[in-house]
Amino acid sequence: MSTDLHPTDMNVYGYAVAWVPSDATAWQIEPDDGYRHLPAHYPTLAEACDRVAFLKEHGLRARALALVVLASDCPEEFEANRIEQE
Repeated sequence: MSTDLHPTDMNVYGYAVAWVPSDATAWQIEPDDGYRHLPAHYPTLAEACDRVAFLKEHGLRARALALVVLASDCPEEFEANRIEQE
């Protein structure tokens, strides 16, 4: 792998898990319960990897993905995309 693929000053919100359902060819990621503009994610890479291992044990293709913080992200965007909890 290229060293360009391993940035050292990267901030992440957490780690999402993508998988391919047994009857599909496209990767899927669950939506987040709290925000419309984020996928569901785990706070640590270890938790995401545990989920990936579970899915692979059940015959599904799965990968952990870093949910990268962009310089343009702002608190107002997050508040505008918050899902109201009932």
